[in-house]
Amino acid sequence: MNFLSTICVASIAAALFKIIVPENKFTKQMSVLIAGVFLLIVITAFAGTRPDLDISSFEEMSEDKINDFSSDVNEQLKNEVCAGMEEKIRDILSQNGIYPEQIHVIVNISGLYGIDITEIRIVLGENSSDEIRTAELLKNEISEDIKIMISKR
Repeated sequence: MNFLSTICVASIAAALFKIIVPENKFTKQMSVLIAGVFLLIVITAFAGTRPDLDISSFEEMSEDKINDFSSDVNEQLKNEVCAGMEEKIRDILSQNGIYPEQIHVIVNISGLYGIDITEIRIVLGENSSDEIRTAELLKNEISEDIKIMISKR
């Protein structure tokens, strides 16, 4: 019985809509649109399903996906910034004969488009005596806002 009532309501709605729409150059397009909507209603009624038009579930799903996407973008941006800065530091130091064992770049992500490098930690080998020279080289090449920590293994 539900199937028949759905078809009847869809038929009446399609007929009323066709009567209300004025005759103009978009008549063919409107007829196709009405036929498509009617066909969709018939198919969903025949299948026994009802279209889910609950906006609240859509908003929750979308918000979760947006948050996941945002965190993925932040993570990818963080990795690219860290890798780029590490490469720059390795190039600067290797040009001057200093080869650190490890370079750690610490970043702060504030908001969607705000990312700041806050600290760079460089670990030199046990026998290295280049701590002061490394600090001087990086002091000239890197912003004063970035804290530089140099240590031996």
